[in-house]
Amino acid sequence: MAVLPTSRASAAGGSAERRRASTRSRSASSWARGTSRRWKSSAMGGAGCAWWWRPQGAHRAGSGRRRYARARMTSVVAAGNPHTAEAAAAILRAGGNAVDAIIASGLAAFVAEPLLASAGGAGMMTVAPPEDAPAVVDFFSAMPGLGGTPDPATRDFRAVEIDFGAATQVFHVGRASAAAPVALAGLAEASRQFGRLPLAEVVGPAVALAREGAPVSEESAEVFRLLWPINVLDAETAATYSSDGAPPAPGTRHPMPALADLLEVFGARAAAPPKLRGLLLDAFGVAAGGSLTEEDLDAAVPRVTPPRMLELGRWRVATSPRIGGRLVGVIAKRLAGEAAVDEADEVLRVAEGCRAGHRAKGGAPGLGSTTHISVIDAEGGAASMTLTNGEGAGYCLPGTGIQLNNFCGEEDLHPGGFFTLAPGAPLPSMIAPTLARSDEGVLALGSGGANRIRSVVAQVLQRVVAGDDLESAVLAPRVHAEEDAVWLEMAERRDPAAVLHRLHAAFENVYEFPTRAFFFGGVHAVLARHGRFEAFGDPRRGGATRIVRHH
Repeated sequence: MAVLPTSRASAAGGSAERRRASTRSRSASSWARGTSRRWKSSAMGGAGCAWWWRPQGAHRAGSGRRRYARARMTSVVAAGNPHTAEAAAAILRAGGNAVDAIIASGLAAFVAEPLLASAGGAGMMTVAPPEDAPAVVDFFSAMPGLGGTPDPATRDFRAVEIDFGAATQVFHVGRASAAAPVALAGLAEASRQFGRLPLAEVVGPAVALAREGAPVSEESAEVFRLLWPINVLDAETAATYSSDGAPPAPGTRHPMPALADLLEVFGARAAAPPKLRGLLLDAFGVAAGGSLTEEDLDAAVPRVTPPRMLELGRWRVATSPRIGGRLVGVIAKRLAGEAAVDEADEVLRVAEGCRAGHRAKGGAPGLGSTTHISVIDAEGGAASMTLTNGEGAGYCLPGTGIQLNNFCGEEDLHPGGFFTLAPGAPLPSMIAPTLARSDEGVLALGSGGANRIRSVVAQVLQRVVAGDDLESAVLAPRVHAEEDAVWLEMAERRDPAAVLHRLHAAFENVYEFPTRAFFFGGVHAVLARHGRFEAFGDPRRGGATRIVRHH
């Protein structure tokens, strides 16, 4: 990919409210006269949690999925689609910070990666402003039913079998599978607390993309093909993505003008459009066979919390305070032990670390309809965000192009059985947007991939901490293990026979993938280390990068 055009320098300025007021009347270049905001470190995890990092050195840029740069003022982006990455870059060029950029990128993902991210879904963002303590914006959903649970006989909740070729898997969808979405509220809260530009400006790239339509990538076309049995449950949902009733082919564009209109309202109000509430209750409320109530929608608000902190060597790691972040820590600590004596020993150690993570949580592997975005800006701010819509409920909000999640139908989120969690209980989530900092620099990473998220984030994190460059860490063959089963990529194994022999002795079931596979997530990551900037988008899930050089 060609290096992007350069843009004017930006720097932080004042409080969130002052920045918004001044942005309306000042050009992006005037941000250079601002000053960085500081939080009390005790507000986000106590003394010792404050992070300070500022990029230094001279710059140059590379090409392809991997991007390198050395410069005084550089921002880097990694995401799951070129249009998603470009939205972030556009906002960085306009003077936005890492949080503005990652919000713009997430909104663009609703268009360019519509089965992986949706305004009808949820997510989580880990953010570290320059010279401030890291924080987590948690906008994942809760179990519905606060206003009363529906009669099971009236629930629209059904099983759909998805054919993966070598195996099939059953997913549960329908109107009752949807939890209250929190995505728009979460992005608005992140903008209010950590952003610089007005949200009305940040939504611009996604609005334009929705009106024009994003061409379907090869990776998205495969996801559409796999999940098409879910998307044809509802005629409006299918028509949102296809004009002929078939899964969209690569290169196909699907303009989403109704979504564009909604995003404009979202930007102007810095909150979800009011009409969505009525649409949610009409289409996914108890009377319609769904699970949502007025009380569920009232409770669907994001929270800003301290991250889970852990230490890996010289690196301090900030990740999700939910189960996903805890398990990343469990596995990463296991991987940080003694060096392996050979490749087979290393793979077995990784597999056993992953199995330890599984035992700490449990659950079954799913498809992992999730995407991730990572950004480091020129001032040293970093943001890492994972978005998900499950596999989708199979139904859109009428007249919007927004497909609702199926979080109440994901087996991974309900190991004790469907509809057994108490109404209002936070749904468990594997997503783990992660930041790490040391004297060497800053790393932002995360992944989609359902139960594999904990395994793949821990593996890439540990490789970077051990000194690998970002490309090597992301491309390295992956392993995931659960109780009596292990899944692994065989590409580029030095001694595959020895690896398989060791694994068959330790696990009852061994599943081989001959090449890098979508199954193992997509770690889209950015790294600033010793003045060198790296961005790498995981080819397993169509990764793309952008470097923005400011003057």
